[in-house]
Amino acid sequence: MSELLNVVLDRQSMVPLYYQLKEQILKQIQSGVLKSGDLLPSETEMCQTYGVSRGTVRQAVNMLAEKGYVVKERGKGTCIRRPSLNHDLLGDYSFGMGILKQGLTLKTQTLLKEIIPGKKSISDRLEIDKKAEVLHLIRIRWANEEPWIYEETYLEAAAFPGLEGRDFDKELLTKILVQDYNIQLDRVFAFVEPTMITEKYARLLQLQQDLPALVMDRVIYQQNNKPAFYSHALIRGDRCRYYFNVPR
Repeated sequence: MSELLNVVLDRQSMVPLYYQLKEQILKQIQSGVLKSGDLLPSETEMCQTYGVSRGTVRQAVNMLAEKGYVVKERGKGTCIRRPSLNHDLLGDYSFGMGILKQGLTLKTQTLLKEIIPGKKSISDRLEIDKKAEVLHLIRIRWANEEPWIYEETYLEAAAFPGLEGRDFDKELLTKILVQDYNIQLDRVFAFVEPTMITEKYARLLQLQQDLPALVMDRVIYQQNNKPAFYSHALIRGDRCRYYFNVPR
């Protein structure tokens, strides 16, 4: 598909034309009008049809490419691709926030919320007494109506009284910690390794078995260098791109 898009630009608006064009193409991708594998019209076609400069078109398309919505393929054109989670391993503390930041629709499905006795493998990561009780969450993160991430999260129960009563389907854990418990999140220590999706996770993420995935094991630290929470996640291999943003 490379037919012309239903785009109407408001030249009286304070919003730049390139941003209007980007937003209208994005809406058509998110609504399913433009599907993975479809081609955008050529730069020349869009310039002539919408009465804009080549620079305007390029700026709009480049913004979509940076967010992972389109990819330029040599000899073919600009192709729609299904979005992925562009996640900063060093700076992004929340999968949910990362999904929202990219303009995707987030849904969280809480499968389990319980207080459990501490066990060494968890207590060691949280740097707490091995007998201390732990809040255990199991959640699936959905983006644009697709399950992307299976995540198990652990926090010291005594450090966050009442946290088990919150609705994690509607609230972001990191926002709760920052706003209601005055926690300042500071850094991430993470291990990432490739794996294949087993039967259990294939069922939960509505995928076939043996597809590639990533396992992310991470501890999120507070400013006082004390762990805030420990997270173990399985992430679809076709829906994630990780990068490092190292400050100078």
